[in-house]
Amino acid sequence: IKMFANRVSRQLFYQNKRLFSVTQKLAKAELTVRTPYRTIFENFAEYTRIYVWTIDGLLAIGNRSNPRVYLLPPGEMEVTGMDKGEGNNFTGNDGKLIHSGGWLFVHENNSIEVNFVDASEKEDFDFDKLTLPDGLESDSAAGKVAAQLQEKTFKRIMRVR
Repeated sequence: IKMFANRVSRQLFYQNKRLFSVTQKLAKAELTVRTPYRTIFENFAEYTRIYVWTIDGLLAIGNRSNPRVYLLPPGEMEVTGMDKGEGNNFTGNDGKLIHSGGWLFVHENNSIEVNFVDASEKEDFDFDKLTLPDGLESDSAAGKVAAQLQEKTFKRIMRVR
């Protein structure tokens, strides 16, 4: 009987240990895309996949992707297979966004969160108003860093055009 009790207690211990820190997964990946000014998608599940450029190249993220954090340089993000539905505040038709950089989080619970510094629908983006820095801002050390960032953003966004 003592051997049986040890065996049962060991089983209960390991069984409970396996359930520790397990997160309930969503049935379908939910997308949230935010800027400081507005929320473009909020817990939106009616899409197939998102394509976004990272510092390592083009990345396709869909349902049940591995949890990770990605740094996003300025560029384009595309949401494919998008339907109108609850949580979709996107005004364009093609699912393409132009952004000035940000972060993408793939969470353990099958949700995806994207935080941009700034973003606009590609249809509404005016490429002709983009300018290179004029040099007057780059007199200080902070201005030099900002001018370099503006120049890199300009070049990267013009490649998307």
